[in-house]
Amino acid sequence: MKILNEYKYDSLRHIEFDFKGKKAIAIMLEDESKRNGKTIFKTEYFGAFPNLQNEFVGRGYTLIFLENRNRWGTTSEIDDQIEFIDYAAIELGISNKVITIGMSCGGMMSILIAAKSPNHIHGLYIDAPVVSFLSCPARLGNAIDVHDGMWQEFENAWKMTKSDILTFKGHPFYMIDKLIENKIKIYMAYGDSDKTVPYEENGIAIERAYKENGIEHLLFLDKKVGVDHHPHGPTDIDSVINFFEK
Repeated sequence: MKILNEYKYDSLRHIEFDFKGKKAIAIMLEDESKRNGKTIFKTEYFGAFPNLQNEFVGRGYTLIFLENRNRWGTTSEIDDQIEFIDYAAIELGISNKVITIGMSCGGMMSILIAAKSPNHIHGLYIDAPVVSFLSCPARLGNAIDVHDGMWQEFENAWKMTKSDILTFKGHPFYMIDKLIENKIKIYMAYGDSDKTVPYEENGIAIERAYKENGIEHLLFLDKKVGVDHHPHGPTDIDSVINFFEK
């Protein structure tokens, strides 16, 4: 492991290291005897809304993160994330079966990782996840059409136009069957007033599929009344951890 930086604070050990030319981060309790060998993988937006990841670390989990070159789940990025999980597991002596924390585009990445490599997944915490690119970033539905550069990012990452996206087979909603087939456990938080990634165009596809296939017991829905896309985070942190540990 090529360590770029390492320091300790508040009983935590923080390591920054290189993986395939990308910056990676691992945070764990300084006291090895208090670590449980389990792994949390934050898939995007490392420093954003950190309360949940901090609580997991405080309970003995190791948090890992890999910097992405884009946030739109391109094939090379997802492949790197899967390879990174194994690399971090070997180098840090932790499990390569992770709980993801994925917010917005990070939730989309969680879905794509789980669909492609379910053996690496213990469960998904997804928060206002992008499930349809038609909704976000294309905004062909009810999402507010604002000029924030998101579509240009997607277009540059995937090299496609809005016409192409109509027949694109890489939407996360096409991957839900894989989640069902592998009985992937999901805690999904969402705001019922989300104008950026509307639930009725995104997360609801997962809710319906799990219920239609009789595995709704593997899905915990955390509906946040009156909440927009932000702030991310569950209504109750304990309920998330208990869901994955039971």
